[in-house]
Amino acid sequence: MKTKYILWSVAIAVVSMGMTACSDDFFELDNPNAVSETTYWQTENDALMALTSCYDALQSDNLYDDYLDGGGFGFIMRETSTDNGDHTWGEWMQGSKVARGTSSTTDGNFRNYWNANYELIKRCNLLVANIDRIPETAITPEAKEAYKAEATALRALGYCNLISLYRDVPYLDRPLTLTEAEAPKTPKADIVASLLADLDVVVPKLPSVGSQPTGRMSREAGYAIQGRIALFGGNWDKAVAAYKNIIGKVQLFKSGDGTDYYANFRDLFTQANENASEILLAVHYRGPGLSEGNTFDICWKAPMNAVEASTNLCDDFYCTDGLPIDKSPLFKGSLNPADHTKASPDFARFENRDPRLMATLFVPGMTWDGKIYDHSEPGKTLPATSLACILKWFTPGNTAEYDSGMDYYIIRYSEVLLSLAEALVEKGAPQAEITPYINEVRARVGMPAVEDVEGTGLSQQQLRDIVRHERRVELAFEDLRLADLYRWGEWEASVKRMMNDRANGYGVYDRAFRGPQDTVWPIPQSEIDTNPMLEQHNEWK
Repeated sequence: MKTKYILWSVAIAVVSMGMTACSDDFFELDNPNAVSETTYWQTENDALMALTSCYDALQSDNLYDDYLDGGGFGFIMRETSTDNGDHTWGEWMQGSKVARGTSSTTDGNFRNYWNANYELIKRCNLLVANIDRIPETAITPEAKEAYKAEATALRALGYCNLISLYRDVPYLDRPLTLTEAEAPKTPKADIVASLLADLDVVVPKLPSVGSQPTGRMSREAGYAIQGRIALFGGNWDKAVAAYKNIIGKVQLFKSGDGTDYYANFRDLFTQANENASEILLAVHYRGPGLSEGNTFDICWKAPMNAVEASTNLCDDFYCTDGLPIDKSPLFKGSLNPADHTKASPDFARFENRDPRLMATLFVPGMTWDGKIYDHSEPGKTLPATSLACILKWFTPGNTAEYDSGMDYYIIRYSEVLLSLAEALVEKGAPQAEITPYINEVRARVGMPAVEDVEGTGLSQQQLRDIVRHERRVELAFEDLRLADLYRWGEWEASVKRMMNDRANGYGVYDRAFRGPQDTVWPIPQSEIDTNPMLEQHNEWK
């Protein structure tokens, strides 16, 4: 896969030489193409190149890029492994076996995601372990600490990804040597505790939001990573504390004067607004047409037909009165699945709906690059069996295939607001303390406040259901659904939702729930085979 832009492509090329997942061959002295440890780590520019290499690791098509046509396992493929979507091209696609409940320890998606995150971790460890070798005459102590802080925060993000799906994994906080090339699993709780402690130390050393160099980590982004780790680890107090360090420092994006609720959401996911303050952490790409862009924003002059959104996700967007479609008097469509088919779609079902529906999904009657997909003529039918394609992240007018300049947003402020609300719910906080954060997210798209629809005096379970629903419709296709379903214990329920879609004529393949093994990812078999200290999870033995 081509190297893409972030900071300086030359720096990426230099620092990335020789890097492979879970190995330590960066300073291989007998390799004439490798950087020599006797000549590196001499200037601040060496530190910058090493840090650039860390950011470059985020662009893997098995992490935050997604080469759909080339067998990658990026964020879209992971999201469509859940009840948010399907792999339309069939079971050869990465993640389809996770969705179907037929996966095994040798599946490539488990190995690819593991390697992509450990590559990020490895590069960060190299910087943290070696930057102190740069002479004090070449870099200030404050600059050294800032570089360490950035790398430590990025390393924490990689571990957050791993423990969210694989649970217990090897915890490496320094480069491996030949004598310690094997490592056992560390319990998830221990990793969470270590990461939170590390971030307590380094995040205050990061620059405040707005003062960081373009494409780099801010203090608020660091707190957002810490909050996510604490939330996913069940440490509600720490999550609340981390997230409250961000509240009010940035704001939700609004388009123009903010009165166009659809544009408030849809326009955020365009190149023109990818530097909005709402975007706390992003993977930066340059394009189109510069050979430095992402590979996920593929159009082929029509909606993406390799992956699709699910019908149950589409139906989960409420009507504009804040009520579900089966309870709202504003719903104009039919609740009978037989009335909504590929041959004869139910156009009325998309009226009076949460503006995020048609800003996230491409549905019948919408226009793609000047062409209305209304099923009235040959060649104007949606390729999806659910009749809902993915619109978020895609640019219908883009003709530079596999080379878009659209950034990928790792963390948005809306996630912070909803995550803070969730942590408060789990703490048992009163409704009045929780719902302002949910209402702020809803208000951006003109959806009514919780108190105006669901009411007051709500139970913890009712508040839990509200925030979980809001996470789904706000953050769909932003690489959070798998972790959410696993940590909530809802994977089996998500399988049932997809099977209900199938029973009504939607979806690509049947799904099954095999039990506990489908609630955690296995250690890749290739790692078990080469590391005698690694033991497979009990659920997968």
